[in-house]
Amino acid sequence: KFQVAMRSCFVAWLPVISATAILRGAVNRSALQTEDERGPRVYFLFLAVDKISNLDVWTAFFDSAESDQYRAFVHCKEKSCVQQMAGSPIVPVPTVASYYCTDLVSPMNQLLSYALSTDLGPTNPRDKFAFVSDSALPAKPFSEIYQVLGQREGSDFCVFPPGEWADLASDDGLEMSVKVHQWITLTRKHATRAVDLWQKGIMRNFMSYFKMNSLAWNNMLDNNFADNRNWGCLDEFWYVTALYGTLKKVHTIGDQSIALPEFTGSPLRIDKAAGWQGKCDTFVIWAKYMHSLGHNEQEKLILSLDPVSVPHGGNWARPGWWDTISTQGIQAIRKSDFLFVRKFIDKPTLHGGGNFATAYSRIVVKDLPMTA
Repeated sequence: KFQVAMRSCFVAWLPVISATAILRGAVNRSALQTEDERGPRVYFLFLAVDKISNLDVWTAFFDSAESDQYRAFVHCKEKSCVQQMAGSPIVPVPTVASYYCTDLVSPMNQLLSYALSTDLGPTNPRDKFAFVSDSALPAKPFSEIYQVLGQREGSDFCVFPPGEWADLASDDGLEMSVKVHQWITLTRKHATRAVDLWQKGIMRNFMSYFKMNSLAWNNMLDNNFADNRNWGCLDEFWYVTALYGTLKKVHTIGDQSIALPEFTGSPLRIDKAAGWQGKCDTFVIWAKYMHSLGHNEQEKLILSLDPVSVPHGGNWARPGWWDTISTQGIQAIRKSDFLFVRKFIDKPTLHGGGNFATAYSRIVVKDLPMTA
């Protein structure tokens, strides 16, 4: 196995992190808090186009929380979204230019920048910054999400199977970039560094450097390990590449691994047979990988659903979605391993009748059983 030696293969901007940050175990929260600090805080960072779907569920979610334990911000593409936030606990940030696939990182870093700069007062190294889709819903009560994220040491990246990673051929092996879901959760250290690296222009040329989406799509040839045919969007690659660098001297046959500091679920396997890796906070339905090898939390949730609650499957380019679900299906989401779940249309149908938001808030947000 290609373990620690591979650290020297990162590009030059790999941040220096002490070994103690990698090796330390769980630390009591109060031990990290000085007189000038506060408890950990979770920053919920929404990316929205014209609205946040099922805002009434999110309002109930934040109403159940202690006000000093969270902040919530949204980047809206359209004015109707900004208007929707009036009177809600979610604060819009100034809109910046964004482009689907080629640059959703600008609004993501706008959210990080505002969360870091406008929330004045003491900070805590265990603060977390969680990106949330406008079609997502919480899969746990606030108290549970707060506890889980506050106890984790590193950032959470949901890593696609290595066939999805970007790769370039070189004389001494492959240079690769790890592909992850857009819905990541960053530590305060990583959030601060990401904003700084973006402002300095680091890897803004990623799409051209890795020749992303430049070839005609071929179902037989694409998304295979070490195929030199790269597909994906900037937001799926930039954060891991900027914070950790690209992987170099990768064998075309795989069978390697690398330990990444402050990366939940490290080490990563660099192998064509590897499945999902890292830590997937948000459930997303990618039909191609619903039954992939290895630990597959996505498949586990799907198999726990009753037939009427099984979502639409989506396709190779777009994830699946829910437009109908039962109370039994909502309970399965509550019992799943995920903190968030998507995609839900706005005001989906509750199978058997009733109000979706009321039922979802009762089962997930308030953690109460449904009455007969």
